[in-house]
Amino acid sequence: MINISAEQGVRATPVEIGVAASVSQLPIVRGLAETLVLLSDFTLDEVADIRLAVDEAASTVIALAVPGSTLQCVFTVGDSDLVIRVSGVAGSEGLPDQRSFGWHVLRTLSDEVTASQGEYDPAISGYPTTVEFRRVRGKA
Repeated sequence: MINISAEQGVRATPVEIGVAASVSQLPIVRGLAETLVLLSDFTLDEVADIRLAVDEAASTVIALAVPGSTLQCVFTVGDSDLVIRVSGVAGSEGLPDQRSFGWHVLRTLSDEVTASQGEYDPAISGYPTTVEFRRVRGKA
């Protein structure tokens, strides 16, 4: 774990958390996201938007996840933005449904959103799958 003092801030230092790919772990991921954005000069409205976007991205990956697998979240705060990457192991081939309501919410709350999936990996018994989004600070 990286220890960052308040004087240094959290910018440009990725913060990563791994939790069980289960909806019961969503409050932990949301809480970490909320804390990071509060410490990074985002407005309270942006904090609420990012918290909801993190919830949607994590829920999307969890819905595809192999039971017993891990959800990895990486938060990178830049000078003017935040990039969040949520990864897991999908049990079947196929990207998240980009026509779903959850995906629409994610697209609305972020400035960029992508989903990607690697080939089947026998070592992890599934398909490495990632949802990544970016939110610009102070966007009008």
